[in-house]
Amino acid sequence: MANKIGIDAGGTLIKTVHLENEKYCYQTFSTSDISDVVSWVNNHKEAKLMITGGKQMALAKLVENEVEMVPEFEATTSGFRALVDRAKLHLPDNYLVVNVGTGTSIHSVNGQSAERLGGTGVGGGMLMGLAYLLTGRTDFQEITRLAEKGDRNGIDLKVKDIYGDASPIGGDLTASNFGFIERMKQQEVKDEDVLACLIGMISESILMMAIPFAKTISTSNIVFIGSTFQSNPLIREQLERFEELFDIKAYFPHLGQFSGAVGALLYR
Repeated sequence: MANKIGIDAGGTLIKTVHLENEKYCYQTFSTSDISDVVSWVNNHKEAKLMITGGKQMALAKLVENEVEMVPEFEATTSGFRALVDRAKLHLPDNYLVVNVGTGTSIHSVNGQSAERLGGTGVGGGMLMGLAYLLTGRTDFQEITRLAEKGDRNGIDLKVKDIYGDASPIGGDLTASNFGFIERMKQQEVKDEDVLACLIGMISESILMMAIPFAKTISTSNIVFIGSTFQSNPLIREQLERFEELFDIKAYFPHLGQFSGAVGALLYR
């Protein structure tokens, strides 16, 4: 039975981590089904809850366990380091961490020091909201599965669609997300194509914001974590395709979406 549980109560998902037989046990719940978390916690009444995230106060009011609130920034950075160490992932001393959850938060890490640099509302919440408005779909697994089958050509306007063979830059680069109106009028627009374009737009927007921050701290190493990468290989693929073009190195630590929960568990 766990004597302490780390919980990251986010805007979309609630992630928990506890130690059992010296192994980390990970779970994910939907924030909209917070009663499921409470029911699960009730089976661990003796455990102290170390809670971080935007919904920490809401969750704390619903449980009877002893609770300690953990600052989100400290939890994320310390948990990320712990996961990197366990995965034996070798990173340079200076790098950028891009945490893509409901929104996106960007942090600089240099040795043992860390600082939040900024963020954006573009993230997993935007993916889910626009996916619903555009296709009526609400299941994350279904959205990412369909997006993998999609084709962005014909919806996204590429540079080559404007310049043809005289393109001054890479012709496959996006000139305008969802900008190929004339072709959309002429052909059937499938849900999988729309979702592929949506993930492309979100990944490109996040990267275009991260790169200037990386330059500001003189690094080419960008580490991506967060629940938006869970079972979503397409967003990782979209980010990796820009490594050579922008001279960056992208890292995707295993279980990075649990950084906040792990950091909360290990707090103090």
